Amino acid sequence: MLKLCKKLAIVLLPIMIYFAVFVYFEPYNYFGIKESEYTGDSAIVRVRNYNADPADVIILGDSKLAHFDMDKVESLVGEKVGQLSFGGASFNESIDLFYYAVEQNPEIHTVYFGASFYTLNKSYYKDRMSSIETIAENPFAYMLNFNYNVEMLNEIKWFILGEENVASEHHKEWTHEDLYNEDGTKRKYRLNLMEYVDTIYGVCTAVPYEVDTEDVERYIEMAKYCRDNGIRLITVMPPMEDSLKELVVQPLGIDKHILKFIEDVSPYTEVRNFEYNEVNPFTQEQFFDGFHLDTYSGLPVFTEMLFSE
Repeated sequence: MLKLCKKLAIVLLPIMIYFAVFVYFEPYNYFGIKESEYTGDSAIVRVRNYNADPADVIILGDSKLAHFDMDKVESLVGEKVGQLSFGGASFNESIDLFYYAVEQNPEIHTVYFGASFYTLNKSYYKDRMSSIETIAENPFAYMLNFNYNVEMLNEIKWFILGEENVASEHHKEWTHEDLYNEDGTKRKYRLNLMEYVDTIYGVCTAVPYEVDTEDVERYIEMAKYCRDNGIRLITVMPPMEDSLKELVVQPLGIDKHILKFIEDVSPYTEVRNFEYNEVNPFTQEQFFDGFHLDTYSGLPVFTEMLFSE
């Protein structure tokens, strides 16, 4: 028996060492044992944080709503706010996450829900909520997930290089090349904004743009659920830079889809439309790219506009 235990220990030792290395280097502080807190927008971390300390006010959406200064948000709202937006979230995933959040905390009374023409696109459909729930609630599922093991190995690489893998900000100091053409004339739209236009235009034309009507119907049903259960649902359409409006949305006829969505959901939810208006309340200088406001010059202003009653 003793020999069997020794052999078993020899077999298990490398596995235990690997798991110990994983726990030490995993990038999201999943186990809460690191001094520094993870500051990115990982869905896993957002769900775990919410489960550990549920809030009665929540934010749902993709990266356009995922980077608020939450201390500022809570000071404006007047109570704790759960941040459940995460980078790359699809519209249907946010709907799924709403029902999950309500199941965890039936006391939710206010929901800020992000919607944009980009996430309403039928080709943007993703379905990862069951995996997110499993990994958020099961440490072994997290430790055995291939993608998180790859990210852990990347953290080891940064450690060996003596560098820190910090969450990137939506901020940059723009150069003369960013702002001016080769002939010295000022660009109408900054260079990175034009590159962003090319990317989004390609996405919206690779597969002809089409609103996912099933998701819109699901959202209306969700809005009715909120109405019937005393939950205030605020549909937030985050700002987009004018370059996208002029060079993508209007040429491709997407503007009519935005207006149709607003018309369809307005009977059931408050709509705060910053996405498509005659006059954009934000200047080019307040945007980092076509969809994301600058962390310092744009996002604080949007925070005040959205959460100040």
